[in-house]
Amino acid sequence: MAGITVTELGARMGMSQQSISNRLKTGKFTQEELEKMAAIMGCEYHSFFQFPNGSKAE
Repeated sequence: MAGITVTELGARMGMSQQSISNRLKTGKFTQEELEKMAAIMGCEYHSFFQFPNGSKAE
């Protein structure tokens, strides 16, 4: 969606292609890393809980 490769994302984050690929598979990123990824891809990252009634806790 962002128009960049995993290799390019990893390079911009200071990670090797293998490292970023492995981390994407496990989903183990810090909040700061996720925010940095969003900035690199030109999007926003939101982390919150959404309840069935539509209310959110951020």
